[in-house]
Amino acid sequence: MTKQDPRPRLTVFRSESGITISFGDKTYFIDVSEPFHNIALKALEGDDYIPFYVEVARREGMGEEFAASIAQQIEKVLAEDFEE
Repeated sequence: MTKQDPRPRLTVFRSESGITISFGDKTYFIDVSEPFHNIALKALEGDDYIPFYVEVARREGMGEEFAASIAQQIEKVLAEDFEE
């Protein structure tokens, strides 16, 4: 029996028409015409996925404070991963 991680995972797909991000059971499309598209490209180039989590929070209608909280939690998890 395989133990599955219950935490949702971020998945990013890039195409000519834009970028699709999937988080848990939600999927969002970032069209090449959107301002966030350029940020997303820079984030992908730097293997920085935090902007994607913040964008998911924004699209879910969560406030700036919550988006900042998500970013802090992600940074904490990433720091723990590097310590292992």
